[in-house]
Amino acid sequence: MGCLFGDKGYISGPLERKLTDKGVTLITGMKKNMKPKVKNFGIT
Repeated sequence: MGCLFGDKGYISGPLERKLTDKGVTLITGMKKNMKPKVKNFGIT
């Protein structure tokens, strides 16, 4: 499992799904017009 940090230009549903399938979490900033999205990082 790993994390990939990117800027707002990397936000993409298909890209996020591909990375998630490989065990990678995509971490980016939020664009102004985006609704908040809750992420589960598996931290307990």
